[in-house]
Amino acid sequence: MKVAIMGAGLSGLSCAKYLEDHNIEPVIFEKRERVGERFPNMEAVIQLVHRPLKDPLIYINKKYNINLVPAGIVHTLEIHSPNHKAVFTGYNLGYTSIRGHDDRSWERQLARQVRAKIHFNSTVTWQELEKDFDRIIIATGDPTISRELRIWKTDTEAFLKGCIVKGKFDTGVSKIWLNTRLSKNCMVYFAPFDENEASYCTVAIPSSPEELDVLWSRTVEELGFEPVPQTEFKLEEYKLGRVSTRQIGKMMLAGAAGGFVLPFMGFGQIPSILSGVHAAESIIKGKDYNKLTSWFDKQYTNDLKLRKYVDNLDNEGLDRLVSFFNLPLMSSLAANTSLPVLSIAAKAVLSRNMIKSRLPRKN
Repeated sequence: MKVAIMGAGLSGLSCAKYLEDHNIEPVIFEKRERVGERFPNMEAVIQLVHRPLKDPLIYINKKYNINLVPAGIVHTLEIHSPNHKAVFTGYNLGYTSIRGHDDRSWERQLARQVRAKIHFNSTVTWQELEKDFDRIIIATGDPTISRELRIWKTDTEAFLKGCIVKGKFDTGVSKIWLNTRLSKNCMVYFAPFDENEASYCTVAIPSSPEELDVLWSRTVEELGFEPVPQTEFKLEEYKLGRVSTRQIGKMMLAGAAGGFVLPFMGFGQIPSILSGVHAAESIIKGKDYNKLTSWFDKQYTNDLKLRKYVDNLDNEGLDRLVSFFNLPLMSSLAANTSLPVLSIAAKAVLSRNMIKSRLPRKN
């Protein structure tokens, strides 16, 4: 079986690792000049979102022999709105992970576990690979090929701008701000690289790249941090969407190319890794790739409903949402169950508001 993998990111390298563990040597093609050729920043795996998979990192490492080490174990998650703050605490609420060309990033960790040669600066096309390979994994990190194949639907487009800051940090504390003045429809998040460096990032759905710059300037001013010179990064029009099928003939679409990014808060690391593993499983065991990844469809649909709901909230609505997160019941569920607490809380507020909107108004 000859397998080509387009992309040396989380999904492509996870696929390669699992194939190699089952005696299939893939050939990897990467358009950039090195693994993790993107801005260094922090991301999070928050179990309050990824549940009922109790501990996604341990699950992946143990079941699929993928050995990833997080930057930190999250014991405190703060969620801020303009006038409220919810704090979740627990022994392990999730993990922070480094992305990009930092040697500690998950991409670089995976690359060290893969034996196959990675062909960097590759310009090869999937049409060319079809001639020589039995299977082609599209793990390019974007939906360009999915759009070419006319199987892609964009649901929203996010813009990101962030930086690195210096200071003294607790690696177990992550923070999120929901505030239309700072991020419009999305969020600002903070997570430490280590005890001395951290990352702030504004994730927004603005009307233009210029509006993102305005939101970022407000974020820096209102949160009162100082970007390290020459560490600011920016990503425009990051498309979040889904595909009508994840396999066409020889081709399987994994990671962002297959729509494995959740639209509510943009979490995609765990789904991307699992999509790469499932693509390898499909090849090894002859299983239907669409069926192996069908678990993601319901999660995505529910997440999209929440995304659309939050898009319409003003700061007063965000205050109500965060105050609901702060109820003792929510904290108890977060600490003592394997339920996706953030999604449950958001759905509850959504349902309550929908009921209110349908009630007859008093004269």
